[in-house]
Amino acid sequence: APAYYITPKLGLHHTRYVMGENNAAGLPGAVRTVPIFSVDSGVIFEREGRLFGQGFVQTLEPRAYYVRIPYRDQNQLPNYDAALADFSFAQMFTENRFFGSDRIGDADQITLALTSRLLDQGSGAERFQVAVGQRFSAQAPQVNLVAPAGNIPNKSDILFAAAGRISPAWLLDSALQYNPNQSHSEKFNVSLRYLPESGKVLNLGYRYTRDSIRQVDMSAQWPLSGRWHGVARWNYSIRDDRILESLTGLEYNEKCWTIRFVAQRFATATQQVSTGFFVQLELNDLVMVGSDVLSSIRQSVPGYTKLNELLNDKPVQGLR
Repeated sequence: APAYYITPKLGLHHTRYVMGENNAAGLPGAVRTVPIFSVDSGVIFEREGRLFGQGFVQTLEPRAYYVRIPYRDQNQLPNYDAALADFSFAQMFTENRFFGSDRIGDADQITLALTSRLLDQGSGAERFQVAVGQRFSAQAPQVNLVAPAGNIPNKSDILFAAAGRISPAWLLDSALQYNPNQSHSEKFNVSLRYLPESGKVLNLGYRYTRDSIRQVDMSAQWPLSGRWHGVARWNYSIRDDRILESLTGLEYNEKCWTIRFVAQRFATATQQVSTGFFVQLELNDLVMVGSDVLSSIRQSVPGYTKLNELLNDKPVQGLR
């Protein structure tokens, strides 16, 4: 029999503001009390099969998430930290469409999603996942950061996602946000990673946000010769026809110590850039001297492996 779950939740969000005489609303204080009700439910179906000669388990996971929050006029309340949360799969299954506590969005909505996973039959490890989801509202929400809320569609954008290992060395991660009300894509991200072994990684990504972002992002870590490795990143804006960020570096490991040399370049304004050269010496994973080059490399090169973790375990091989 398939597994299932039903999780009801009932809460009360109470906020009291104590404000000075010179506050923007001209009020000495304000109180807001909002009841919140939600139900999260889902079913997990499984079937066994074989793909490319290997056994796997495929799941089919429909999910429904209902939220009811009555409207409360919050136009006279201060807003210190509330902002509209970015629409995503994670946000679709939350009660409040704002983050921060200064705005609690009204809601009478249900989110429907369908996920399918491929699991390794022996270990249960997830190999690949695809998902689709959309939110439906019984009425347009009224609470917003700026009054009035405006014309908000009763149907949200549709989210699609696909991610996982497409071969032992290749990984894919992609997501699409499609606007069915205007028949166009709002966002699209895709990244491909080649990781044949630790210390060898190539990344290629593309990011698109309608009317604002069209970027290509490439990065790599690769052995060069002996104990030398190279790292690099190149982030290019197609829309602006300029390099937003680039990083080029060399690393050398001698078992007890590692030294890193990095040149980094950032776009700081429309026609301006900032360039820096950094050196870091690491002593046996205990002490680091110089600029924090390691953090910059890790942030720039997904899948990066520290050389002292890599080279102390096996002999170094150069490029073949």
